[in-house]
Amino acid sequence: MTHPYAGLRYAATLAHVGRAIWVEPWDATMLLREAPGGAVDAAGPHPFGALGEAADLCGGLEALRAAGAVSAVLVADPFHGPAPDRLRAAFDIVAPFKTHLTVEPRAGAFAPSAHHRGCIRLAERRCRVRQAALRDHLDEWCRLYGELTRRHGITGTHDYPRASFVALAETEGLHGFLAEGAAGEVIGMHLWIDDGRVAYSHLAATDAAGYRAGAPYALHAAAIAHFAGREAIDLGGGAGLADDAADGLAAFKRGFANASRVAHLCGRVLDGAAYARLSAGREERGYFPAYRAPRLSARPPAPRAGFP
Repeated sequence: MTHPYAGLRYAATLAHVGRAIWVEPWDATMLLREAPGGAVDAAGPHPFGALGEAADLCGGLEALRAAGAVSAVLVADPFHGPAPDRLRAAFDIVAPFKTHLTVEPRAGAFAPSAHHRGCIRLAERRCRVRQAALRDHLDEWCRLYGELTRRHGITGTHDYPRASFVALAETEGLHGFLAEGAAGEVIGMHLWIDDGRVAYSHLAATDAAGYRAGAPYALHAAAIAHFAGREAIDLGGGAGLADDAADGLAAFKRGFANASRVAHLCGRVLDGAAYARLSAGREERGYFPAYRAPRLSARPPAPRAGFP
């Protein structure tokens, strides 16, 4: 069965990023994006390019080359797909990208930190969490996510238009959890993608009332309980590209987690001459593709990668 993140239906949620192309040797979708100078490159869907364990990696890269892509980049799913050694044999770059905090039965019973246990108890008294379909609460979700976008100045891939959420509502494996306040008003939602083996925290948004009620604690606890039979529950990583011990989001997730997985960024140059021309005047320093890195005069401090 095709992984939810690999399917064309999920790719429709990223139409603002690029045009979906089915890569048969990978049994997965990639996105063809406009690149500088009228070129095209290929990127895996966010958050993962979910490749099958038996994926013909070189065959997929050749298919993308034939489609005119200058380069290909994706973040490999750390729970499924080819092992890092196989990835290194096919890609030019295979580098640690982000640590995902997880809840995994193999690591022991779910045991949130003492701080989180107290916050969960308090949140469960202040709000009610129930399962809910995104299609039935699209307006509430768009309001919540719009507040999140404005609060954090979100741009690019994560600045989803409403059409993305309409498509997401029809994506296979989507589960929604909704937090309601004392008067029954929606104060938070958490969306997950479940492939039957791993449940992935996909998107979450909470308004000011939800934060006061501690809704994120109650939402996470409810979802972890619901997916307790899975091999792993992926809570995601921190807010930035690089792992940062001071990252508040990562610290929040760490309070629930009992394990972690490292996701690797994989990059391959498909047209060397075009890649060199587009990258002129750029300094890679961990970015791939290099031509998407900020120019030297505008470089932010120590970024890890230029994907997506």
